[in-house]
Amino acid sequence: MSDIEMRMPKMGESIAEATIVRWVKNVGDSVKKDETVLEISTDKVDSEVPAPASGTLTEILFQADDTVEVGEVIARIGDGGAASGKSSGGNSQAAKAESKPEAAAPQQETATVTAVAERPQPAQHAGPRGNTTVPRHDGKRFYSPVVRAMAKEQGVSLEEVGDMPGSGKDGRVTKKDFEAYLDNRTETPPDKAPTAAPAAEAPARSALGQKRTLEQLGLAGKNVEVVKMSTVRKAIVKAMRNTIDTAAHVNQVHELDLSRIVKFREGIKKRFKQEYGFNLTYTSFFIYASCRALERYPMVNSMINGDEIIVKKFVNYGFAVALDSGDLIVPNIKNCQDLNLVGIARAVDDLGKRAKEGKLTPDDTSAGTFTLTNVGSFGPIMGMPLINQPESAIMGAGKIVKRPVMVTEDSWGFRDMVYLSLAFDHRLVDGALAGRFMMTVEDELQNFDTDATGLERRLG
Repeated sequence: MSDIEMRMPKMGESIAEATIVRWVKNVGDSVKKDETVLEISTDKVDSEVPAPASGTLTEILFQADDTVEVGEVIARIGDGGAASGKSSGGNSQAAKAESKPEAAAPQQETATVTAVAERPQPAQHAGPRGNTTVPRHDGKRFYSPVVRAMAKEQGVSLEEVGDMPGSGKDGRVTKKDFEAYLDNRTETPPDKAPTAAPAAEAPARSALGQKRTLEQLGLAGKNVEVVKMSTVRKAIVKAMRNTIDTAAHVNQVHELDLSRIVKFREGIKKRFKQEYGFNLTYTSFFIYASCRALERYPMVNSMINGDEIIVKKFVNYGFAVALDSGDLIVPNIKNCQDLNLVGIARAVDDLGKRAKEGKLTPDDTSAGTFTLTNVGSFGPIMGMPLINQPESAIMGAGKIVKRPVMVTEDSWGFRDMVYLSLAFDHRLVDGALAGRFMMTVEDELQNFDTDATGLERRLG
């Protein structure tokens, strides 16, 4: 039988590539249909890739840490006899390179090219400079089939591709990087070079910064540990840089009296755990209250699209989960506005557990509309979070602290107090709107109904 191609699966609408974490199977191993062959990671979620059919793994085309475009062939499965003539991963690629003499010339040419991070942004050119054959790897970095095909079609030389700043893994050039380069290249006269890099590419370059050696950093021989960034951490770096470059961040902080909710939760948490099988957390109360406020003020739940505002009449509520690895991920509760307090608590428990176990799906982390980060669970009394693009606001909940406050004009009392902050994009949300939104959250929490009717409505 002919070999069956395994392709990099599509992991979500916004995900164009994935990084191979490890191969569970090796060339020559027998595999059964739906058995895990490799593990992959994207900037959203990790996942296992199953075999599309039973047979023998005859060829592996990419190795661990390679970033591969969605839809590209990554391995082949045959009937077993074909495995003897195939080598695994990098060896297979090396054999292919040796069988094609023309691939050696581009690699020799790039030996004299200085790394992009070590010199100013090169001038753009209206025509190709030298060899237009781009290899899979030029000795410095990997080029995907999509980029190589675009270079050939557009007549972009290997030298030009080598000069391009890359926003992908390890500085690799992505399709978007190439398109951004072409937009500038076609608009620039051949005898004039721009004095600055294209604005669209600047965030991608500055997010991770210039990579230097320990010698250059003055740390050679010092007691340091070099830790490779995970895919998730790289995504966080770029996302945080992007949100600073995109949104006009403004913050408001409100002080709330949570004594009513603290008393209610303390009185019900044991029965709640016995009846439902999971904990009733303060995060669930914050989400419930802010969902009510988002229904009342949907502009806070909106996004900017060019010169238009998209007002979302549904709430996909994201909440930050700190992973044991030290990374952070934000799953979101779909259509959260339709859930009561129990439904929200159940979703928080389920998504939180699956996040820590690495079992989230791409859908769990996509299409969020508003986010909460409960920084108080780690001790801080207040946090000023950054907006999760393309959302327009994010709420931060500090630690609940019992302290003396004025109860009436002439009396003091110890109350359970918390600071709630709202970071909002001033391009869309004004201070008055943010204030009204947070006052609604405050009213929902401070006047939480604990009578029978309220419990039935909230607990269901």
